[in-house]
Amino acid sequence: MSKKDKKIEVTVKDIERQHQPVQQIFIGQRLIGEVVADKERFKAMLVADQSEFNVRSQEEGLEMVLQQYHLHQR
Repeated sequence: MSKKDKKIEVTVKDIERQHQPVQQIFIGQRLIGEVVADKERFKAMLVADQSEFNVRSQEEGLEMVLQQYHLHQR
């Protein structure tokens, strides 16, 4: 028996905080993480446990936040 695929709505909002671009990542209406520019690199941050990961690009930061969210989701 195979499981049905769940449709999950992921939304990315670009905002500016303290004159820096920030990507906020939402699943449904829930904020799960942010990707913030840090000099030449980026920081991916999970909202739930305040974990931070140094990444090379915004796309890598988005992937990291989604991976970590699904890994630690209960």
